[in-house]
Amino acid sequence: MYDRFVVPALRRFTGREGGITLLQRIGVGLVLSVVTMLVSAAVERRRRSIGPLMPWFWLVPQQLLAGLSEAFGAIGQIEFYYRQFPENMRSVAGAVTFLGIAVASYASGLMVTVVHRATRRRDGRPDWLAQDLDEGRVDLFYLVTAALAAVNVVYFMACARWYRFKKSGDDAHASDDL
Repeated sequence: MYDRFVVPALRRFTGREGGITLLQRIGVGLVLSVVTMLVSAAVERRRRSIGPLMPWFWLVPQQLLAGLSEAFGAIGQIEFYYRQFPENMRSVAGAVTFLGIAVASYASGLMVTVVHRATRRRDGRPDWLAQDLDEGRVDLFYLVTAALAAVNVVYFMACARWYRFKKSGDDAHASDDL
């Protein structure tokens, strides 16, 4: 769908072969990850208000946004590495991608541990990530995750602003369009 519908529409608007630059594609993925967490928090608040009989289709928007975020971010990042790394380092580009995924997995585990410890209450009430979802506050966890993702977007925008693309047909002077 992206190649058939989105890219041609963007190509008409931007005049660029790929529709948008690689950094813009990654940026869209990062912004969608913030939106995903905000939608997840809203859905969780709704679930808490109506109880355990909430229909499953309430989860569809956040799952759709998560998929779009991953598609824009991860695929844009892989393509960015392969286009911007020197030709003799292309295999390193793939390794950097998987290294990033590994570091992110450890970081998310650390974040869960920190949230468990920081939100543990002395009066015996459960923390935000309790086993029973009705006792926990997963919505607040989603909001913290959205805030961290928003900080990541700002940091990415700063780095992307200073990045200079390797000269190639589609990406020459692309950093001017950020």
